[in-house]
Amino acid sequence: MCVESLRLVVCGRPECRRLFQLCSRCDRGQRYCERRCGVLARAESVRAAGRRYQRTRDGRHAHAERQAAYRGRRRKVTHQSPPPGALEVTVPPAPAQATTQVSAEPSAARPPAYAPPSIPACTSCGRANPFLRHTTLARTRMGPRWRRYPA
Repeated sequence: MCVESLRLVVCGRPECRRLFQLCSRCDRGQRYCERRCGVLARAESVRAAGRRYQRTRDGRHAHAERQAAYRGRRRKVTHQSPPPGALEVTVPPAPAQATTQVSAEPSAARPPAYAPPSIPACTSCGRANPFLRHTTLARTRMGPRWRRYPA
């Protein structure tokens, strides 16, 4: 029988690195604190793969073909540009606004920003539990991953 516990996870996106907890029921091996972080990480991964592909011979040739097709579809410019100063528009700068605000609440009444919650809770469902772990339970439930067979 397994004791119910929370898994402590660090968000896998380097820009975020937020700590969050997942209970055993909600834990599905998540690497990101929320859906938005997962979407952003996926977009960065796709961009990195595109950059790697562009450095290969096939990628350079595909890019050259795509650019040639684009230049073929582009309309030819037949008119001259307007004379300088014909369409000049000036926009006055916006007035600077004060960005600092003083809190009306005295500092002694506010809890410190670094104070941990009394009992950790699952980020997904909100179930509280005092026990934390740093690994998944997948290995213990599935048994040994690699089996050795006699030669």
